[in-house]
Amino acid sequence: VYALSLAVYCSSWTFYGAVGSATASAWSHAPIYLGPILLFVFGWPLIRRLLAVGERHRVTSIADYIGARYGKRQPLAVLVTMVATAAVLPYIALQFKALAQAWTMVGGTAQEVEAIGGDTALLVAIILAVFTILFGTRRLDGRERHQGMMTAVAVESVVKLLAFIAVAVLALSYLSGLPTARLAEHGSNALGEISLSADFFARTLISALAVLCLPRQFHAMVVEAREDTDTGMARWIFPLYLGLFMLLVLPVSIAGAQLLGNTVNPDVYVQVLPISLESSWVTVAAFIGGISAATGMVIVATVSLAIMITNEVVAPIVMRLNADSPEAVLKLGDSLRRIRQYTIVGILFASWLVTRQIMGIPWLAQIGFISFLAAAQLAPALLAGLYWRRAHGAAVIVGLLAGLAIWFYCLVLPAMLPA
Repeated sequence: VYALSLAVYCSSWTFYGAVGSATASAWSHAPIYLGPILLFVFGWPLIRRLLAVGERHRVTSIADYIGARYGKRQPLAVLVTMVATAAVLPYIALQFKALAQAWTMVGGTAQEVEAIGGDTALLVAIILAVFTILFGTRRLDGRERHQGMMTAVAVESVVKLLAFIAVAVLALSYLSGLPTARLAEHGSNALGEISLSADFFARTLISALAVLCLPRQFHAMVVEAREDTDTGMARWIFPLYLGLFMLLVLPVSIAGAQLLGNTVNPDVYVQVLPISLESSWVTVAAFIGGISAATGMVIVATVSLAIMITNEVVAPIVMRLNADSPEAVLKLGDSLRRIRQYTIVGILFASWLVTRQIMGIPWLAQIGFISFLAAAQLAPALLAGLYWRRAHGAAVIVGLLAGLAIWFYCLVLPAMLPA
């Protein structure tokens, strides 16, 4: 369960967007898989150390870990929460965009909702808010562990892998029936010559850092690790899972380009390919797999971010305001539970607002890397906290502020503003 819960890393980006990336440029989808694979296989001592520190300090989030490591600085924990929010909102918005695309392809659901004055992404946000509140706020646990949620995520990881295998097998059966001459003419660049450019290495590094620093990954990997959990299995199961996804992208990309060409965005090949080949059960499997990939990510990411906001921002304010009222402090648990529910609704509403801004960005991978780079700003603080005793909290604050400013100027503004 622990090893499979880490596969919450595979969201709509890996289920839909990786095929689009592979179709546009040879092996450009590989870095998002290679980074975590290399980290888990060769950097396992680092992860083991992180797990040990997390258990020793009983951390509840990445903000709690970094704040505690640098002298329990409250401003630093709040700043880390801000960076995490900047990383999570575009990523949740990506899931909304991907699900809206899939719904449109499957049966016109999006048009029907919009015809009565609604918005598909808003409908997705409302449904996921209900699920997230049910999963993440039933009870408050001192260690912020949610065993039921992690078991559900592990099941969802199996579902999305089986669904993707079904689409890939259908793609291979279609390609096997084509003459060799037609196979050579496919419009996909998936099997082209790999370009080991600086960009390729940078994306691999950023993906490796993101699997450590994304709030949902830190939560699944560190916070949810129990004393009796056999974490060592994850060293091999998780890379194997990612490797399967990376290879299965290729036949889907080639078959999609052969059959559909430029008539649709390659990001939706996974959903449109079974429809075009009139395989109804694979169409249903692909739709369920896409929903699983998106909902698992959104629920864990929203819960982990809500934990940070309530514990690092809201709770200290409430405690300060009620310092003279012991009764109010005793009732803090009930208040925090209600505040966390409101926070979850606020996060998903904010993500929906971001979705409205990013609908013009054609590629899911472009949105995904905006989030990855925001999360990667936390990596120097995380790694220095593990290995460098003299690292100072003031330097971490300066570094995070500088990194966040560069990220906003070089990535967010170019994506939002006209050319």
